[in-house]
Amino acid sequence: MQTTKKVLIVDDEYAFGKSLKDYLERIGYDTRVCTDGAQALDLIQNEKPDLITLDIRMPGINGYDILDQLGGKPGSPIIVVISGIDTDETEQRLLKMGAKAVFHKPVNITELVLSLKVFLL
Repeated sequence: MQTTKKVLIVDDEYAFGKSLKDYLERIGYDTRVCTDGAQALDLIQNEKPDLITLDIRMPGINGYDILDQLGGKPGSPIIVVISGIDTDETEQRLLKMGAKAVFHKPVNITELVLSLKVFLL
């Protein structure tokens, strides 16, 4: 029996997070949204998501902080960065920190969802 995969969307732009949540739920994922890093860390610990979409620029605990704590560590969820930061140096840094992929805003939702499906196989 296949269990429903859990996705946590971490983005301080609530409208974007809600839109992505609605889309992912329509195709069968158990999805949560949060708008700040502190709440994300609580949800990660309590909900144990399989995959996180992570914004980098957020007030307080930002995406770099979360990646630093989780990125690539055993038992950590898959992390896919979605950010307005679009330099090659930044992308390479995020990948080295443990991000599985980096998407730039404005993100193509079809490409993003196809990648998430592959990561969640």
